[in-house]
Amino acid sequence: MNNEIKTLTISNYNKFQCIADKCKYTCCDGWDIGIDNDTYDKWKGDKAYDILENIKITECGNKKSFCVKKETKERCPFLDIKGLCDIVKSYGEEYLSSTCRIFPRIENDFFDRKELTLSCACPMVVDIIGDNDSEVNITSEVSSDLIELKIRDTIVSIIKEEGFLLEDKLIICYEMLLNEYEDIYDEFLKKYKNIQYINERIKDYSEINLNIYDGLEEINNLFLDVVENYRGVSILKTLLEDISIFAENANIEVLANQWDKFKKIFDNKAGKLLKSCILSKIYSSCVCEDIEEMIQAYEMIIIEYLLVRYAVFLRYSSNRNNDIVIQDVKDYIVAFSRIIGNNTEAMIEFFEDGFEDSILELGYLYFIALF
Repeated sequence: MNNEIKTLTISNYNKFQCIADKCKYTCCDGWDIGIDNDTYDKWKGDKAYDILENIKITECGNKKSFCVKKETKERCPFLDIKGLCDIVKSYGEEYLSSTCRIFPRIENDFFDRKELTLSCACPMVVDIIGDNDSEVNITSEVSSDLIELKIRDTIVSIIKEEGFLLEDKLIICYEMLLNEYEDIYDEFLKKYKNIQYINERIKDYSEINLNIYDGLEEINNLFLDVVENYRGVSILKTLLEDISIFAENANIEVLANQWDKFKKIFDNKAGKLLKSCILSKIYSSCVCEDIEEMIQAYEMIIIEYLLVRYAVFLRYSSNRNNDIVIQDVKDYIVAFSRIIGNNTEAMIEFFEDGFEDSILELGYLYFIALF
């Protein structure tokens, strides 16, 4: 038996290089920063008191967790005025916690493989994805019997299909996952790899009469609820504050009159970039053995996409310049990757409070996605 572990990487993985203080969306600002146990023990053993005094310890039963002592909206206390890390300057990069050392790299381990991907919460990653002319893939000559990888491969194959709107494909995949929540088998997955079947399901959705005014009002409310605690974060304020004020005072009927024109421009200018980023997110996060966790992970990807699209629409509508700046799209991808993708537990709690379930109903998602 061959037990060799193969290392597989996502497209252009090796092109990533951190630009440190030159990055306008530093990962040391606006996030809670967790510290792994091994790193804390190392700091404690070395008596690195200048670091330890800025670490908060939380006890739950017999377990302790560690994080940097800061509020979510604050900068990391180890970040100097130039945007460089004091820990790295004093002790070297190897002294960082695993979170700080690895980000935006993501590692997923399986019994026969290790997959290395990148997070779109980093602007350099989004630039790499945006500059790549070829389709996002994970290098692999290895088939797998793991059901989570079979499911992920089916989602990827649907998203890569040409000739369908991205939001239609996203909803079809969510429908598939909800059905699989009840029963999982190979023949079921094959059905969703059949382009004729996908076409029939999308046609069925297109015949549902959705109200654009109600759909816009709901996504507007969802946007305001999600960004409420982030619009004041220093590195996100420029992106979120103005359009949040615009959304609070928005005339839905006026916005509805601009939606169709915006959608055509958005799909034409940003469709390829969004599709590539979504594929990257699917490769990174849709790898859960627990199907419920996979549904939640995929649900976050859909919500991220819808809020990026709506944020760009608000920027488009408030500027009244009838155009979309691709850098705005990239910036909102980074922002919502951080707000949602890197705060999944908070989003699950948000859905449970607002919808009484962390797994949203299919009808709600196509209501806010397909109007």
